[in-house]
Amino acid sequence: MGRAGAGLERPGPGPPGEAQPARRLICAAEADPFAGYGADGDLYWTPEPVRDWWRERGRVREWAVGAARTWSASASPYEREAALGAREYVAHIDTGLGDCLRGYVFRLAEGRPAGPGEALPRL
Repeated sequence: MGRAGAGLERPGPGPPGEAQPARRLICAAEADPFAGYGADGDLYWTPEPVRDWWRERGRVREWAVGAARTWSASASPYEREAALGAREYVAHIDTGLGDCLRGYVFRLAEGRPAGPGEALPRL
């Protein structure tokens, strides 16, 4: 018997046309016994708190960099794997999260996603 989760791929978008990773993520959300996928963020987030979080993102980034450093040197294979996730999170903060949040702020403010060519708000 292998370790729990062995052989399972990480959830993610996968290649174009591959629905399996998205399907696994949706199934996890539906079966979530801890309500971690609450899907209720719009009840709590408004544009200003999103902007506040973005301004303070350095604190989260600093934590993730430190966690990755610590976990990378761990004897635990699970912590070494978690270090990869922390490094990926830092990369997401550095390269794509800002644009995602700009789109989210637009949707919070306008009640709909931005259309093609529509200007997104500043963070």
